[in-house]
Amino acid sequence: MENKKSNKGLIIIIIILIIALLATSGYIIYDKVIKKEEVTEEKKTPKEEQEQQPVTRNITEEEQTILLNQITAYTTYFADSYPLSEKSSFDNQDVLYFASMQLENRFSDFMESDLEKVLEKYFGKDHPYVHEDINCFAGDGVLYKYDSAKRTYTYEDMHAHGGKTIFRPTIFFVEGKSEDDTIYEIQTQILYATSAGDTVGPRERYYISANQDYDDYILGPYGGDHEVTEEEYQSIKEQIPITAFTFEKDEDGNYGLKTVKF
Repeated sequence: MENKKSNKGLIIIIIILIIALLATSGYIIYDKVIKKEEVTEEKKTPKEEQEQQPVTRNITEEEQTILLNQITAYTTYFADSYPLSEKSSFDNQDVLYFASMQLENRFSDFMESDLEKVLEKYFGKDHPYVHEDINCFAGDGVLYKYDSAKRTYTYEDMHAHGGKTIFRPTIFFVEGKSEDDTIYEIQTQILYATSAGDTVGPRERYYISANQDYDDYILGPYGGDHEVTEEEYQSIKEQIPITAFTFEKDEDGNYGLKTVKF
């Protein structure tokens, strides 16, 4: 009987020792391995956050050329509609007319797909503009009749007047930045020659605003058509406001205009 009790006590002691050993081993594993990994993760977090910061760089010469060409096109037709915010957009009719003027076969029939390529190029793949009849700016009817079934635009040759007033900008590049190769901000300074409408006269005067007071010019008057020289620009650049254009590049490589700010 005493032998059985002794064996039973020994078993209990062994069980207690095993539990103590497991507890000790568990603590060592937590302290040396798990806790160390937690500390390592904590140390990694600031670095990971740093890696997630936007990568900003200067734009390339190729990007500069593309974007300045687009800026010139927008400004030729929309200069008096600046600024443009994230929540606003140009009028749909004005944009469709603008897009039609970028086509080689303007003032003739064209396909919806032709116009769509222009809209994507200048306003991105997910642009908000929709296809519809393009009305004449003079208010005398439809300029391009849209057929949604055939997806075609038909030119209505019945408008006995000249074209819409356009602005004649000279764009000077100031600075261009890219953020994560997606967001682009281009800072420019713009001089405007006298606007052109039914008739296109020589560029004899230059202004710092699209809304021009004829006598409030910054350069000129010249005796004939004049292109602003680099020396002239440098002499007045401090008087020209900065106009900043923001673009978002989509997966197809289009630079869609998002904002214009002074």
